[in-house]
Amino acid sequence: MKLMKKALALAALAACGTASAGLLTFEDLTPTIYAGGELVSQTDVRATVLGDPSGLAGALTNGADPLSCFVTACPVGNDSNYFAGLNDGGLNLSAGGRFVSLKSLDFSFVGPMPITGLANFGRLVVEGLGLDGASVFESREFGAADANGNFSFASWDLSAGFASTWFSGVNVYACLYTANGDCENPAGNQAQFAVDNLAYAVPEPSSIALVGLSLAGLAALRRRRSSI
Repeated sequence: MKLMKKALALAALAACGTASAGLLTFEDLTPTIYAGGELVSQTDVRATVLGDPSGLAGALTNGADPLSCFVTACPVGNDSNYFAGLNDGGLNLSAGGRFVSLKSLDFSFVGPMPITGLANFGRLVVEGLGLDGASVFESREFGAADANGNFSFASWDLSAGFASTWFSGVNVYACLYTANGDCENPAGNQAQFAVDNLAYAVPEPSSIALVGLSLAGLAALRRRRSSI
């Protein structure tokens, strides 16, 4: 098991050789609603909705169109398209068998209605799915509502350690604080968020070949040891 973990780490390092950076903006998409499991976008990365496959779990929203926010209190400060995770839903980023890393994003809370004075109520969570089955988490508190009860977009640069790590996938979702201070999801369908401008990277195909060589080398080493 230790040998396998070391090999996975070496494979991840091999994939770091060359990478292709991208920015997921949702601008080329038509505003619509999604159930859990539905595909939002597929370019270098696949963006898939997390949540109830039989219910409303997400929406592609046009921030410049006030009619697109007739159900919830959509955030201000973004007049472009963005993704909203609704009813405790989320968003998964993957790269079709390749690794992916997430560098930064813009985010906001999506309230059920304008709520004046609401602050310190929850966080946006980014979960990196590790190659060994473990997860790495980072989170950032949502900003407080303004005097009109609106929430605004803010920018978040992930830590250097998280941003430089290759994952099999990255989940983005919200959690809300309970009375005892825990931040939880599910949260009565109120853990909602908006994200935009997700800066990511995926390895170049030549680096994927290096990963294959690393794992092939591990297999050869194990066969050699078993024959001694």
